[in-house]
Amino acid sequence: MLATDDAGTQMKTDPRMTHYKVLMLAEIADQEIISTVYRKLAQRYHPDVDPSPEAARRMAAVNEAYETLRDPDRRRKYDEWLASRRDRRTGDRLIRAPGEVPVGAAGPAVGPPSGSVVDFGRYTGWTLGQIKRTDPEFLEWLLRAPMGRAYRAEIQALLSRR
Repeated sequence: MLATDDAGTQMKTDPRMTHYKVLMLAEIADQEIISTVYRKLAQRYHPDVDPSPEAARRMAAVNEAYETLRDPDRRRKYDEWLASRRDRRTGDRLIRAPGEVPVGAAGPAVGPPSGSVVDFGRYTGWTLGQIKRTDPEFLEWLLRAPMGRAYRAEIQALLSRR
């Protein structure tokens, strides 16, 4: 993933591995903490101390992160870029807006709701009662599956009422 700052330089960044994670810092860390952590990591991964290729790769990442975070202007731009990445993720289909009803592969729930709501699989957003009316074999499978543990007592009660 490449991000570009106002000067036109590209910042190579994996969205999962931010500069803060590279330096093992909270995003609210002040400049003194950033410098202290950088010095400690540099002592640990410097090529004179650890000649391994992994240490060289890690030291390069630490240096890149420090160069960005030590400069207040570059840090502000980087933080804005991270915020825009987070904002963009809200459009992903796995991240739901508050109050949004999830829908699985089975489509929207059918019939009146009754029981606990399932939040995974093809019946995402359906209640156990709705699933029983439509696909009781799924409930039998869910009773045996590890993900059904939380619903075990309720499923047994539903299936015993056949």
